[in-house]
Amino acid sequence: MKARSIFLDGKMVKASTALMDSLAPGVVEGQGVFETMRVARGKVADLDEHLARLSRGLRLLKMRAPYSKDKLARCLSRTLAANGLRRARIRLAVWKEGRRVRISIVCRPLSGYTDRQYKKGLKAVVLEIKRRKTRFAHIKSLDYGVFRRAFLEAKRAGCDEAVLLNSRREIVEGSRTNIFFVKRGILYTPAVKCGALNGITRRQVIRCARKEKIPCRAVAAGIRKLLGADEAFVTNSLIGVMPLTVVAGRPVASGRAGPVTRKLLRAYCTNAHSSCPAPRKSV
Repeated sequence: MKARSIFLDGKMVKASTALMDSLAPGVVEGQGVFETMRVARGKVADLDEHLARLSRGLRLLKMRAPYSKDKLARCLSRTLAANGLRRARIRLAVWKEGRRVRISIVCRPLSGYTDRQYKKGLKAVVLEIKRRKTRFAHIKSLDYGVFRRAFLEAKRAGCDEAVLLNSRREIVEGSRTNIFFVKRGILYTPAVKCGALNGITRRQVIRCARKEKIPCRAVAAGIRKLLGADEAFVTNSLIGVMPLTVVAGRPVASGRAGPVTRKLLRAYCTNAHSSCPAPRKSV
């Protein structure tokens, strides 16, 4: 089932592929921010955290949200209802076009990954596209061109994700994910100071690691650290915790989901989300 309607500047309008593509981050013109959220059983996961981050981004850009948080929540529900969706991915964007502040809400069915894919994990390519650290690096900016190009390059290379580096050749993040890796029982993730987005799922996984007594460190690390890891995984709001098993054509350790990854996937689903996007069977 495809999306039937889009919320655009206060009205529900008929969805079309061209219109939806024109509203995508990295395509839409104008300064602004966006949030991509997962919907399970008609409920937007982590809604308060997403709306809080949207508000912080708008304040940094010296923009005012067109609606209150309560009204934004109602607009999200209205868009889901108009499309008859209870399991979906939904994107809220606010941007400035000239002096006008615009808003769009686009939702699509969420197909999700299969049990087999959670067991197999994702393949990533390492790209020479550099992720520049800016004062806006920690917000979900619509200045998303570098991520869009990276994701498309990864797909052309037959991979699922791209690993982005900064000018110092430190790992920053994936084109759509935060990155974690494990070495000798210690969990590592690129530090925010490297230019990484402090993603909502990233923060939840770090909290889960603390509860599970798994040491976790935010670091500046080169690609060799990832290639030499005992295991690795990526996170975002749509996929939760997903094993990363191949990087730059080489398997990460055994090329399978490791014990720390499996433990954190279970902890994330148990402690953070009873409806998390995870396999029905343990990976």
